[in-house]
Amino acid sequence: MQHTIAIIDSDDCFSALLISRLSKQLPDFLSYPIRREVLVSVPTLLLDCQFLLYNQFEIAEEEIMTHCAPDRIPVLIPLLSEVPPFPPKDIFMIVHEVESRAGLGKIPLPDHSSVQTCLTLSFVPLKEREAHVLHQIRASSTRFDHIIRLDIMPGILMPEDPPSWNLEEGTRSVGISELLMRLRQKRMVTSQISSFLEPDPYGDLRFGRPEHSDDLITCHPRTLYNLISRTVSYLETLDGRSLLMAVCDGISFKRIHTLCKPFTHLEILTPLHVEKDIMLCNEIDAIQKAHLGSTHIDFPFSLKYPARSSERNQREVRTIPVGARS
Repeated sequence: MQHTIAIIDSDDCFSALLISRLSKQLPDFLSYPIRREVLVSVPTLLLDCQFLLYNQFEIAEEEIMTHCAPDRIPVLIPLLSEVPPFPPKDIFMIVHEVESRAGLGKIPLPDHSSVQTCLTLSFVPLKEREAHVLHQIRASSTRFDHIIRLDIMPGILMPEDPPSWNLEEGTRSVGISELLMRLRQKRMVTSQISSFLEPDPYGDLRFGRPEHSDDLITCHPRTLYNLISRTVSYLETLDGRSLLMAVCDGISFKRIHTLCKPFTHLEILTPLHVEKDIMLCNEIDAIQKAHLGSTHIDFPFSLKYPARSSERNQREVRTIPVGARS
């Protein structure tokens, strides 16, 4: 199904450039410009519009609503940042907002199994990575009955333990380092996976932290394959749909290529203006070509305000104003 995006901005050159960039970033969307004065004389122009990008200094949201049917209101996305000096949003910011509001970028349900496997490769700072991962976990919790998160990264890049894990009476798993050792020694059965998992307050289960910072990034790929396979087998024994979400950060591209193979869904989190790093772009292209059927997600977002520990359950992914009109 093709989505439609209307653009209200008096700068025709800017609108044309935006439409050109949207066509590359969102090929399944049809974008077209609408001038405010034309909209006033032909108020039915917005009836078939699903998304509306508008310059909020030229037309107010209240005026737009007067041209919309009550049951067919488009998704309204301002073109300018709401933070002074109100610069235009970067194209990737706009694409991210459109995809999010369209329900795109979600981890899909499995096609032929009860278990979906997703690998998230991060090239963004830890705070931005966690904002995305927690957003995906929250979104997936309504579609999956069980979610397990596996962090494959150096210990220093791992998220902090939830406050509930630091309680003296709280139960902690024996740690993923022991799990990896048992897998190497072939002393592990699938049913024992559950004893190495701890409940996150975000609605997922997470493996205990490693004993040494490099335990996960230096272990043999065969051991990681075995861990992923056993975890999937464990999830298959549970009722309902399940999701294994592995989050990778700070590992070599050679290992990334190996890790991609057992996963059916791939996310790649890249920073703004990644096109300026030719080597990174080439590596990402190679990953996508080797992992057919995956999705590449550029998420150039950040948290607008840092969340306190007590607010982690209420975190929201917000965009920050970057870029200017060329």
